Amino acid sequence: MNNISQFTSKEDIYDQASLWISRVDRGLTKVEQQELNEWMAASNGHRRILFELAELWDDMSVLNELKNQLPNKLETSSKRQRAGKALQRARYGAAAAVVCTILLLGLVSDWSWLAGQNSSVAQNSRRVATAIGEQRSVKLADGSIVQLNTNSIISIQFSNNIRRITLQKGEAHFAVAHDHYRPFVVEAAENTVTAIGTAFNMQYTDEDSFELVVTEGKVLVREKITDSQASDATALINPDATKSGQLLVSGEKANINGEVGQRHNLSTDAMQQDLAWQQGMIVFKGEPLEDALKEIGRYTPVNFKIADPELRKKRVAGYFKVGDISGLLFALKNSFNIEHSRNTGMTIELTEANKKPGSNAG
Repeated sequence: MNNISQFTSKEDIYDQASLWISRVDRGLTKVEQQELNEWMAASNGHRRILFELAELWDDMSVLNELKNQLPNKLETSSKRQRAGKALQRARYGAAAAVVCTILLLGLVSDWSWLAGQNSSVAQNSRRVATAIGEQRSVKLADGSIVQLNTNSIISIQFSNNIRRITLQKGEAHFAVAHDHYRPFVVEAAENTVTAIGTAFNMQYTDEDSFELVVTEGKVLVREKITDSQASDATALINPDATKSGQLLVSGEKANINGEVGQRHNLSTDAMQQDLAWQQGMIVFKGEPLEDALKEIGRYTPVNFKIADPELRKKRVAGYFKVGDISGLLFALKNSFNIEHSRNTGMTIELTEANKKPGSNAG
């Protein structure tokens, strides 16, 4: 009997909880509902972290949905939450009194704007994640829009001085709302990208580098900022800050690995092909089959096996729907003479149509 149990780090639990939050937000299937119940029942830590993140989620219906699912098991957790909220109300009591006075005097006509500026719960410490094959669009408190591609995680920390996001993994497109006094800064690997009235796409190519495509306006790329620099908004929006970084403008693409790599000017068509994932498509323009399958693998848990080294180099082109493995296999057979066979439920082996798996060319 195997009595060894796998240790799950706190960071892993946060990642798993973030995925469950995003799934609850979009609506759970019956299978996912059962899996969530099992995951929550497995550990008190799972439930605590799940509800900790749910309280920070913008949509309170997520927290209500979770409470409705397991009301008895959450009694103890709810007591802790009520105690925490009581302390929070005490801390913000004076601020609330000031807000009420301002409203009575008629100096503020739009409460939603004031709440958006002062609510630390809505703006700080939010994490958003997507599962493999999942894509998600998120509207931030400032009106900016973030589109997350498959298997991606971002953390959001907004304050009165800076809008700060960390791209922890995967790919995201940022359409940034203008706010001259609060810079919008995205951290990834060893660099930051500061928006200057812009929209841009970032995708990790490995652990230490990412690909940057500027789709509108311009961005400033430089080394990762410190916490003290992040608190000094004037340093980030000062034109002299460009001396310590490099500007990329709309239509430019580069790989960032500490330094800005070679820049490429993209045509409108090329940019649309790079961002085709936002419409649920993948575009190949003559890439080797091995590279194409690596890209497709980002959107599905299916593994592809190519035994023939020559077949790995065969170039493929076309538009493919994200996650449509059947359509992909049909296109490979009819357009590129590539057959397939399933070794297991999650592994597909590809061969030339005139060859069989395991055979040798004579």
